[in-house]
Amino acid sequence: GSSGINAEYGVHRRENKVRMTASMPFVVGPELTIGVQCCNLFGEPPAKHINLCSKTNEPVICESSVVRETDRTTLAPYEVHRSAKFGSQTVIFSQDEVDQMKVRSDKGIYLVGFRPAKDIKTHHVAGKSLFLRPTETVYNGSTSFFVALLTRLHAREMVGLVHCVPREGTAGFIGALVPQPEERDEDNEQVRPLGFHLIHLPFADDIRKLTYEPTNQPSPAQVEAAKAVVNKLKAKQFNSSLVENPTVLQFNKTLEAIALEKDKIEETDDNTKPDVERMTKRAGSEMQQLNSAVFPSGYDVPADCKKPDYKRVITLVQNRQREGTLAKVSVADLRLYCKGVRLKVSSTAKKGDLLEAIKKFLG
Repeated sequence: GSSGINAEYGVHRRENKVRMTASMPFVVGPELTIGVQCCNLFGEPPAKHINLCSKTNEPVICESSVVRETDRTTLAPYEVHRSAKFGSQTVIFSQDEVDQMKVRSDKGIYLVGFRPAKDIKTHHVAGKSLFLRPTETVYNGSTSFFVALLTRLHAREMVGLVHCVPREGTAGFIGALVPQPEERDEDNEQVRPLGFHLIHLPFADDIRKLTYEPTNQPSPAQVEAAKAVVNKLKAKQFNSSLVENPTVLQFNKTLEAIALEKDKIEETDDNTKPDVERMTKRAGSEMQQLNSAVFPSGYDVPADCKKPDYKRVITLVQNRQREGTLAKVSVADLRLYCKGVRLKVSSTAKKGDLLEAIKKFLG
């Protein structure tokens, strides 16, 4: 029945619980502090594999150490120094001096001011956001002030600017508090919780100033052709929360097959790939018109824009291997062959190394 379907769906689909990352004070002013909890709205990827001993199946520990290049002797932590370029000179300093350079602040969120919400752009997001909600554990009355502040900011379309120090002794970052009011559906079920999204903003040093060379502007006909394609392929209803991660699905199905000793792993439906057949049926003529408008008959694609001809290189290498003349293949084609068959080789590998790896791969 439906319960069995839901149970199977729950096995293959990873259910994420609300995970608290920290509780910290929110300092609004000199004499006003409330308590907030930071939540991670995004689930972590599947657990990393554990290295086991092939003989005993016991977990093994990976350890690393710093060795001297000349005699390969292991160095103690106090023997390792850091360096940085200052003009034409190299400045050397110890780990203690590195620690003294760091700016340290007390843990908490400190209100700096307010700005219109329209000033926060998509490209201003410098890291993963957190979700804040009030807690009465330490400061009584936190919920009342939290809700009042959120309601007022949302009504005026404003955001709060804060300095956030998530851990004791760290420098922290600047962020924006984007209000999110509670939302419920027709059955009075909560769709979106009430709280602030803490958006990680970049410092001035983090912003890159890129220069762009002037390019040819599209003609009005090309713009209209592109608009027609966009209008035909516009997704009227889209919710990213309904698109499942194919990597997680495949991981869970593989784990299930190994645990239950199945002979075959079930195929995973990847809904992130475009439905070419459906797109062609809906906007095939519009896409053809756009292609003709941008790339007219006789248009020569630049060499650096052409796709690598893996089929030609794979056939060439296989023929040369049978003829015993593999050494006559150029280094560029050898590297392209390794990339085409997903043969891992070092980026600094020389021709002899490439030939040896390919011969071993072809058997």
